[in-house]
Amino acid sequence: MSDRRPRSSSSASSPANKRPRPQRPQRAGGSSPARAGARDGVGGGSRPPRQSAASRDSASRGSTGPSQRDAARTGANGRSTNESRPAGRPHVPLAFGYGIVAALASLVVLMVPVFAAWTLDAQSTSSWNDTLGVAIDLWALAHRGHVVVDGITVVFSPLLLTLGCVLAACFGARAAFPDERLRAADLRAIMLAYVGGYVVAAQVLGIVAGLGHSHIHWWSLIVGPALVAALGVAWTAWHERKHSPELAALDEVVVEATPLLLRRSLSAGLRGAGLFAALSLLLLVVLIAWHAPRVWAVQQALAPGVVGGCLLVLAQVMALPNLLAHMAGWTTGAPFEAGAVSIGHSGMTPGTLPMVPVLGALPDHVGPWAWAALAVPIGVGVFIGWASGRALTRFASLRAKLTVAASAAAVTTVTLWLLWWFSTASVSRGLLEYVGPSWQAWLVAPLLLVLPALATAAARHWRSSHQK
Repeated sequence: MSDRRPRSSSSASSPANKRPRPQRPQRAGGSSPARAGARDGVGGGSRPPRQSAASRDSASRGSTGPSQRDAARTGANGRSTNESRPAGRPHVPLAFGYGIVAALASLVVLMVPVFAAWTLDAQSTSSWNDTLGVAIDLWALAHRGHVVVDGITVVFSPLLLTLGCVLAACFGARAAFPDERLRAADLRAIMLAYVGGYVVAAQVLGIVAGLGHSHIHWWSLIVGPALVAALGVAWTAWHERKHSPELAALDEVVVEATPLLLRRSLSAGLRGAGLFAALSLLLLVVLIAWHAPRVWAVQQALAPGVVGGCLLVLAQVMALPNLLAHMAGWTTGAPFEAGAVSIGHSGMTPGTLPMVPVLGALPDHVGPWAWAALAVPIGVGVFIGWASGRALTRFASLRAKLTVAASAAAVTTVTLWLLWWFSTASVSRGLLEYVGPSWQAWLVAPLLLVLPALATAAARHWRSSHQK
């Protein structure tokens, strides 16, 4: 028996007797041509580490062979058919449509309180189409749109309302991503199509609003809606990457294109922005509590009624992040401007303000104690420098630690600039021609964040290098 096996093997391996063998299914961790082709079709030529990660992910789900989806996408010769057909192109129009649906969905959600107030308020004399125009105007304001009513241009973005639009964009983007395996280029096309659909919907809503009493500048509904949709799709792609190998491959492409030191600084920079917001909230709560009687007196003097009072309180709550951004700008030493009123650290310019209850919390005068607010940005810069040192090893060079600290401070600064741009308000030909931090805050904030961060990172490096 042992002598026959070699002869049988040699006869089977001869050219005359060679027959095609049926391919046996490979396990998930194998390197069969079908699996390799499928992975090449997914990642657009991914490197071996991404292939092994996808194999481990397939093995962790308990699969012991190629799935039906892989078998359907693989030809008879073991090659992937993903390279021969544009699998992602049919999903691009769908993503464009989902972008339109996300914009309309956020508008529908906003219409609920607007029409409820129109129905419940007995003193309302506007028609339903005028109420619809008000809802569209509020949607445009949430996206940094410039609304013109009777020749007066209004710019005011309640950041909580803007955050709600971002959440709606997240849900729409989750539906826009297909369950099929796609190349990274197809996923990028889907993201761009989704953002484009959102912007097109904004333009259409601007045209519809122009049929009523208000008018919205079309150019003001480009940057804001594009930014809201981009934030929604980026957040969804980052969150869903753990459940999708395709999005994980796209995430790897983005990570590889980002410098290593910048990636290490993102966490410290975002935590610094969060600390800045927390300290600004603390100062704002103290200021409102100190002048609470005056705030309540303005509320009572308006006598808005039950429905109007609820809407007034809701509008001020929606603008709470705006007040935090303005308080953060004031802590940099730059004055806060509300029309003709300017509140600095060494003095203030008095003036007349509209009867908005929250504006009653503004102080009557300032003293030398106001300069103590500079401890907020300086303290945030120290925190950024300390957190940046923890992102690197103890034996990293001083140059690397300083680079990470400066990059983290830059991330916090850019976040502040973005919030300031969205939170500033203006009403032409009125008492609130500009509401927000002065232009000096845009220049002083980087210095107050970068310099303490660099000093803290250098001090920590010196301390760690001299420890025994």
